[in-house]
Amino acid sequence: MKIAKYPFAILVAALFTVALTTPISSFANIIWLSSMNLPVNFFSSLEIILFDFQRLGTLLYGIIIIEFALAFSLVGLIQKYISKTKYLYPIAGALITGLTLFLLVEFTTQTEVLGGNRTILGKFLHCVAGFAGGYLFKILISKERKISFVIRTLGIIYAYLILGLVLNWIFTPISAASDFGFIFNELNSSARNALLRDFTAFFVATFLFSILGVITLNSAWFFSVGIVYISAGVFNLIAIYTYGTDYNQIFIGEFILGILPLALGAINSYQKKKAEV
Repeated sequence: MKIAKYPFAILVAALFTVALTTPISSFANIIWLSSMNLPVNFFSSLEIILFDFQRLGTLLYGIIIIEFALAFSLVGLIQKYISKTKYLYPIAGALITGLTLFLLVEFTTQTEVLGGNRTILGKFLHCVAGFAGGYLFKILISKERKISFVIRTLGIIYAYLILGLVLNWIFTPISAASDFGFIFNELNSSARNALLRDFTAFFVATFLFSILGVITLNSAWFFSVGIVYISAGVFNLIAIYTYGTDYNQIFIGEFILGILPLALGAINSYQKKKAEV
């Protein structure tokens, strides 16, 4: 784990930075909507915050991973050959975040991608988020990490991806249903109820199982998630080839979503048995 802890520390630090950065833009958008006398209530505000964290956050997460990898690698070389300073990683995180947001404007459409970055205060807060991410990275690499650290990191990222499906079915069910081939408004009331009830429960449950697996490191939770998605993929294929339903490629995603938690559960179980020997 001596080498592996660095990339996984970047993944965790980047996700933490996203969790701090996206609410800044969310609140900026909410304030702007309120200033335009548009209806903004608690439910719509929560929707904006959560969707920004998942949709905008997914793109931002990839960008921050790259910027942190470059910045922290450079800092590692500086600390190895020049000077060791406690706050080099946090400072690097703040500077690279500010630089990245500046370059995003210069090399795209000359507009601020993040709403919160339109003000000086917003720019400062985004840099603070980068500073916090760098500080967390420093903490994570300060000592050796066990395989449980890797399992928890991958489990959190997996749950983060599932969260997008959860939010779609809770806040935009018509759009979510269309992704699975349903025309929501053409269904009768009972069918709409069944669709919303079953799909929302399906994704919420697997999301919660993933989180419980991360918290408890109990392989049963990861296996539960994997079994659900693998079963969905298997019955998808049965429906296609036995009952002649329309062919779709959703089963590929279902098998991927099933294999990942099964692998985490298997690795976790193996490590626990190894520790008991």
